[in-house]
Amino acid sequence: MIDVAIVGAGLTGLALARQLHLQGLRVALFDARMRTGGRILTDVPAQGGAAVDLGASWYWPDTEPRITALIESLGLRSLAQPDSGTVLNLADASRAPEPLDTDGIHGGARRLSGGMSQLVKALTHHLPEGTVQLGLRLMSVHDRGEQIELRFNRITPDTSGSMLVERRVMARRVVLAMPPRLVAQHVQFEPSLPTFTVDAMNAVSTWMAREAKSFARYAQPFWLQQGWSGSAFVSHSQAVLREVWDASDEQGAALAGFHAIPPDARPSFARSMALLVSSQFAQLFGLDAQADTITTQDWATDPLTCSELDLTDPLGGPPQADPVLRRPHWSGRLFFGGTETARQAAGHMEGALESAARLVDFLRPASSSQPGIPSHADTALAQFQQWVATERQHALPRYQQHVKQMLSRQDRDRVTQRAVLATVEQTYSHALEQLARLALGTSDPAPSGSTSTGESGRHALTPAVLTTFAGFSKTLVADALVFNAQSCALSNFPDEHQPDPDYLRTITADLAAAWVEFAWATNDLLCSRALQPH
Repeated sequence: MIDVAIVGAGLTGLALARQLHLQGLRVALFDARMRTGGRILTDVPAQGGAAVDLGASWYWPDTEPRITALIESLGLRSLAQPDSGTVLNLADASRAPEPLDTDGIHGGARRLSGGMSQLVKALTHHLPEGTVQLGLRLMSVHDRGEQIELRFNRITPDTSGSMLVERRVMARRVVLAMPPRLVAQHVQFEPSLPTFTVDAMNAVSTWMAREAKSFARYAQPFWLQQGWSGSAFVSHSQAVLREVWDASDEQGAALAGFHAIPPDARPSFARSMALLVSSQFAQLFGLDAQADTITTQDWATDPLTCSELDLTDPLGGPPQADPVLRRPHWSGRLFFGGTETARQAAGHMEGALESAARLVDFLRPASSSQPGIPSHADTALAQFQQWVATERQHALPRYQQHVKQMLSRQDRDRVTQRAVLATVEQTYSHALEQLARLALGTSDPAPSGSTSTGESGRHALTPAVLTTFAGFSKTLVADALVFNAQSCALSNFPDEHQPDPDYLRTITADLAAAWVEFAWATNDLLCSRALQPH
């Protein structure tokens, strides 16, 4: 019997499967594609040259500890995103590009040597043979009491062309590590999910669903000889690419860019797109940038990435999932995952790993607390309190790192609000992991002889756990405002240097919402752990 079935072999699914396998659970990982990685996809040339990422590309070590630690633990080599030199801006199609007055735009971003597909290969390699099963498209999910039944379709070639084969799988618990909109569009549930859950799934946009990337390889990075960084922005109405960057690595030179043409208009340019992209590169960096071969990945044409709603939803920005998608369903046997559901860093690989870590907290065996970590509630609570005290000291430095990264990337919209929220969300996410590692909420006695669960489904330990964070966000905001007032970097932004009352009220509202979700997540985790067999 499968302990946990994971549908979706992207970064969340792979990282989750690896962690659960290490905890001794029987795991099966399914994907409709004939490859692992999901929206991590690298074009690796057979005859040498730069390996170029067509999906997820960058991570930021200063503010993304999960992806940084994972890459280091797997022994993968990374390289800094080239960012030295002049950044160009093309605002008028009839004029030459102009230099931007900025010192880099990537904020310390790094890539993997050989492309992000190296991360996918390493994670897949660490799974037992037979764990990953490809070419299976999930059609329906059925609650069978103590188990969940999954029904997949597989296209199997035969002498007459192809044959649709149904595959049924039973598992104790299921994780759907897929874009929520695709789940809502394609997967049937028995019994049906509540309307508010389906609405939440349809409301969260799919990362990369509307994007397209194009790139060209070159014999050498000629733009560096001109003092250019390879980075450029194009903002005029005829733009083909809106942002361009140096995609070179140790094996060769390349330029890549995000498309400016919206997905509904791109098909009409399909036959001429390569020429248009090559011309855009040449307009920015001269005739040497013209390329005979242009490679394009249009994620909007991928039905395993882009839903019908994504095609008609032009709103940008990172995905923002309703907290209901982070809570257990069907009495703790059904879960949603993926970067879209992340509490923090949604839309990044860091968010995919944050989602995986949240799921590990719920799914790890109740007896799998780490050796040497106390499991008795009183002792575990004392250790958690010490951990929170240490985290309080780290909060302001984390806030400062978020501010520094945002400013270095020319990202100057609501800096204080977003940096404070990111810091708080990061702390809450790590707190839930710490609770799971300490085995709080399991069958060990609750403190002071109280029962494990109280009225209205509240776990007896929930108030004690939440009390350890008393005043945390208020202190962080106060410290952040002192830092802002003394920051030379923020002195040119009055709204950030000295936020007005309305801005502060908006920040307070964000923090209140984050606290409410953390309180629910804490109680969900404790109750879920109490229900697991020991």
